[in-house]
Amino acid sequence: MKVAVIGLGAAGGAAARFLARAGHDVTGFEQFRIGHDRGSSHGESRIVRYTYPDPFYSELMAEAFPLWDALERDAGESFLVRNGCLFIGPPEHPEMIGVARALDDAGVRYETLSAADAQARFPALRLRPDEIGVFQREGGFIRAGATVAATARLARNAGAAIREETPVAGIEERGGRVILRAADGSEDAVDAAIVAAGAWAGKLLASAGLPLRVTREQFVYFGIARNPDRFTPERLPVWIDAASYDYGFPSDGREEGVKISLHRSGQECDPDTVIKAPDAVFAQARAAYASFRLPDLDGTVLDAKICLYTSTPDEDFIVDRAPGFERVWLASACSGHGFKFAILIGKIAASLAVSGAPATRDEDAAARGLYTRAMQRFSLSRFKGSRR
Repeated sequence: MKVAVIGLGAAGGAAARFLARAGHDVTGFEQFRIGHDRGSSHGESRIVRYTYPDPFYSELMAEAFPLWDALERDAGESFLVRNGCLFIGPPEHPEMIGVARALDDAGVRYETLSAADAQARFPALRLRPDEIGVFQREGGFIRAGATVAATARLARNAGAAIREETPVAGIEERGGRVILRAADGSEDAVDAAIVAAGAWAGKLLASAGLPLRVTREQFVYFGIARNPDRFTPERLPVWIDAASYDYGFPSDGREEGVKISLHRSGQECDPDTVIKAPDAVFAQARAAYASFRLPDLDGTVLDAKICLYTSTPDEDFIVDRAPGFERVWLASACSGHGFKFAILIGKIAASLAVSGAPATRDEDAAARGLYTRAMQRFSLSRFKGSRR
């Protein structure tokens, strides 16, 4: 079967790899270069975690982790750093209650730490006396850009044609085929297509009226003033503040300093004209926050960058047939928390493009049920007025 994948970030690259491994004739279209920094799949680190207030995502992560492990084996590289994930907040905060309940429901082991116990174990962090920590050992972070590059390499090695700097300007169906029109007017005909274009999906499928909002998000690397040994992955987990949704990483050895950001704080933007220069105000606000939470940092901005969130109104993903099409599928591991699931979303999209049904990692009933629920939950039908 001849399949096109449009967009070769984390999800699209995964779909191309799975399709090529299965023996299909795959062409991947990337409007920039593989590993570019214009979208949502670049950089040194993205959080991976079981700790969600929603047990559905904790269950999905149990399916995603083995796929990341297999990617590491196939690539001969290490991408996952499992240094744990710590949720911080008042015990009565809904996010803290939800995280613990979801982990219980999913059967995932975790520890509840008092403020004193959390600070003793992770001395880089400071907790207020009325806060606790929910620590889950299997969480951590993944080296995002390295996985995108390795996935594209493996897809190419499996037979996929990777066409970089080749934007797709239009998609239509004609005579039982999917016709992709390039910016220069040339056309490619395929049996099916997957749109994994991230922030550009809404533009490419403009007639579909997709419920997607693109925002400009930022992250900052701060210098370490004292006790740099406290910030290594062995001594500092990834952490998330339940009350503010500030979050951060250890010093990973790839980029100097400690990365801190704030979830869903950016302004709506156009991905083609977004301002790339970070804002000093954002960095100052993160420095003020870090002065309490990580007092051994010195507030010096070593680096600051932006990335794009592409979000749905309910912050869930989209995996569904593109509205108005029969053979075009939309895959969006989005809303600012999708990278950890992108390999799973790519796998599901690859199966949909070929057979119209998601293939599970194995054939047990629980896995089939989870994939069925994923298709129901990520369907566009949940949005009133979406065009089908």
